[in-house]
Amino acid sequence: MGGLVQGELFDTADSERFTRGYRGTVASKIAGITYRQLDYWARQHIVEPSLAQSQGSGSRRLYSLKDVIILAVSKRLLDVGINLQNVTQAVQFLMDKTTAQLEHTTILCDGMYVHECASPDQIAALLGEGKAVFGVSVGALWHRIHDALESEPYTELDDNDDDVPVLIALDDVDELAAERAERMEQRFEQRFEHRQHVMQELNEHTRL
Repeated sequence: MGGLVQGELFDTADSERFTRGYRGTVASKIAGITYRQLDYWARQHIVEPSLAQSQGSGSRRLYSLKDVIILAVSKRLLDVGINLQNVTQAVQFLMDKTTAQLEHTTILCDGMYVHECASPDQIAALLGEGKAVFGVSVGALWHRIHDALESEPYTELDDNDDDVPVLIALDDVDELAAERAERMEQRFEQRFEHRQHVMQELNEHTRL
């Protein structure tokens, strides 16, 4: 009974209200990923924008501070070889926490599982098992991303009667230009790979 009453005194992840939303171009830049990765993760429901989804031409995704932090954590987990299933579990774990709680969170990964470590004793216990582990200080990322977003354009949000975010002021970020740049980069990579393949075949034919 007492535990239930105590829980009501604190914000939960579902009760959080964000006043600033960041376009996809800003979120991807600050998280250290490409816009193509951001788009793929959103479409695959790995890390989705919590403030506004893309719903056709003219609409734009809006990410919260918490979303950008989780994007950055996901990138680091994937970079060290954590499989996508475990990354998805880590994302869900982080989404269930409030932004304030993320400021004091550390996770350790052993290649198979993702563990939350809230104390030095927990970290020591995991290291004592003799496994190679990779640690992510979510709190350190929290501060870096929070400070970096301070100088980025954002969209002010308000809530209407239906509890749906309303855009008050739009920034000048051109996401269409970012999308075009990503498509051009992809086409360039495909042409380059094709030329490399042709050259390899020519070299092999010449040797014969």
